[in-house]
Amino acid sequence: MAEREVRIPPPGMFLIQVLVILAQWRFGTWLLPVLRDPPSATSRGWALFLPCVVAFLLSKLWMFRFFAKHRASPMFREHAKDLITEFPFSAARNPFYLLDFLPFLGLTLLLGALDPLLLHGPLFFLFLALCIVPKEEKRLLLTHGKDYELYKSRVKRWGLF
Repeated sequence: MAEREVRIPPPGMFLIQVLVILAQWRFGTWLLPVLRDPPSATSRGWALFLPCVVAFLLSKLWMFRFFAKHRASPMFREHAKDLITEFPFSAARNPFYLLDFLPFLGLTLLLGALDPLLLHGPLFFLFLALCIVPKEEKRLLLTHGKDYELYKSRVKRWGLF
């Protein structure tokens, strides 16, 4: 029996989180304390937000080019043909997911509310850690066997932990 795919891929869940943040901002329904009252975009907030978004977008462009260089798909819909262990995969098994915190940081800096960074960011990473990454790792283990086990013993899932 084939393993069920996650119905919401990471970009979809990311978009849902961002839409919820925007709805919270629109209706003023923050769950955590706010840094400034009322939470709103300021010129300083935009100056801090834009570099976060640019860095995030550049990281995604790098990710697509990196996977294209290795003739692999970043969406992981099929088994990986080769086990990629060069940087950034030598530092963390899921390096490109780590850069997904940048928009949450940027939205916190822009809006002056803690919810994006301390609530939505962790919820997104919990989704990745519980729903996405285990399925990816299972596929890699089935495809690469002992090579993946050795790699997994050397490199931590998120780099530091």
